[in-house]
Amino acid sequence: MNERMFTYRLLLLIVPILFLNGCSDYRDQQVIPPEILPEAIIKVMSNAYPDATDATFQAIEKDKLYEVYYKLKGDPFYAALNTKKVLSVYRMHGALPDSMKRALPSKNMNGGVAEAYKEPEIQSGNSRAYSARYTLNNQVYLLSWLQYDLHNPQKMSITLEPYIKFSYTIGKDELIVLPGPVVSFLEREKLRFAAATININDKNEKIYEVNARTASSTSYDFTFNAAGKLTNTIYRAEAFYYNIDEYPEKIQNFVKNSWVFSSMKLLEGYKFSDPIGTGYGMIMQGTDENCRFTFDQDGNFVDMKYQSVVDP
Repeated sequence: MNERMFTYRLLLLIVPILFLNGCSDYRDQQVIPPEILPEAIIKVMSNAYPDATDATFQAIEKDKLYEVYYKLKGDPFYAALNTKKVLSVYRMHGALPDSMKRALPSKNMNGGVAEAYKEPEIQSGNSRAYSARYTLNNQVYLLSWLQYDLHNPQKMSITLEPYIKFSYTIGKDELIVLPGPVVSFLEREKLRFAAATININDKNEKIYEVNARTASSTSYDFTFNAAGKLTNTIYRAEAFYYNIDEYPEKIQNFVKNSWVFSSMKLLEGYKFSDPIGTGYGMIMQGTDENCRFTFDQDGNFVDMKYQSVVDP
């Protein structure tokens, strides 16, 4: 698929939602039978949600990390948990908000299939976040949006990025859960680990978004794949770019051949280089929209995060 067709299809999304089917019995009809499901997982779930019904579990990482669909007072929920605690909880919905239905056509986002529309159960402040799983031409994406002011909504932020089922954060005392190459990288660079967000994709692979600080307390963000390969950072950038023409030809063509991104301005561009991962990053900016790209060392597209601000 050429870059023009890729970016065209990437931004063509649709609104229909598939209602969540009722889950099977908590103990007797598991995807993972009760005799295989770790007792610690059952205990964590029972302690957190003693009134949960119709729960079904599935292993993300056997004996360590699980996902579960369940109901509370008849309402559907989705959670991730390990043998110690519940990591993230989402309330599942069966219909897209009218504000989102109106916003999608304004950005020409039509042509895909949406499901698993949900919102985090715990949210802070006067804003509200939602997300949905979108499938288009056998590619899966995460579409999320944020309403800034529930009482007087003026603008809504829409984000499109590679699909993740759920995410959770870890702190300083959980450094050991990161892949060995990530820990070795931090030790080699004498960086102080602050926190990390672990994202689980559709293949049950982990993507690690790590925040660490230098001795002078300068904060940097790093992205690593499941194997611990560095896929994006501005830390010790080898080069900075101020014009698309400064990039390798393959990356230039990716942007210039796109009807969506060719009109955007390069806001920030860089090349990162390290033994555990080398590649390119860029942030493009347009009118009420921006996009962050990452490419590998050969200029091949890796991923993107598209954001737009629209009227609700």
